[in-house]
Amino acid sequence: MTKKKCLWLFGLSGAGKTTLANALADKLSTNKVKILDGDILRKGINNNLGFSNEDRFENVRRTAEIAKLFIEEGYWVVVALITPFEVMRQNNRKILGEDYIEIFIDTPIALCEQRDPKGLYAKVSQRKITNFTGFDSPFEIPQSPNLILKTVDRTIEECVKEIIVFIFSEKL
Repeated sequence: MTKKKCLWLFGLSGAGKTTLANALADKLSTNKVKILDGDILRKGINNNLGFSNEDRFENVRRTAEIAKLFIEEGYWVVVALITPFEVMRQNNRKILGEDYIEIFIDTPIALCEQRDPKGLYAKVSQRKITNFTGFDSPFEIPQSPNLILKTVDRTIEECVKEIIVFIFSEKL
């Protein structure tokens, strides 16, 4: 039996993290799977956090700790969270150790703006939102992700298949 892991999907807003997380959970459905989505967590356990760098770090740290608890109970955990800074991803590695699989959803900002599923990029251009990742708050390109998933001109199914092949070809 394959040991369960945390598949941490991260990238810009609109990159497709949540869509991929849901499709990935469907593929892993013969197992126990838990999705931890940043938008949902910010409505609940992380609703007291803002978007300062310190609050973003705490949002990611809490999510990693929750993921660890689910892994200990035998779940695959699929996280969909922007996770903009390398220090956050390094901290995830400390918390989750060998159970952490970092998957960078590499989607160009122009495509994210085009998708704009939540209307956030439109609000940024109207200056209704500030401190937005990729504009006035940086997104640090990852130094050593386990997988870089390029989404341009690819279907959800193709992307999910790449993740599945990757995680089951690794010595988990």
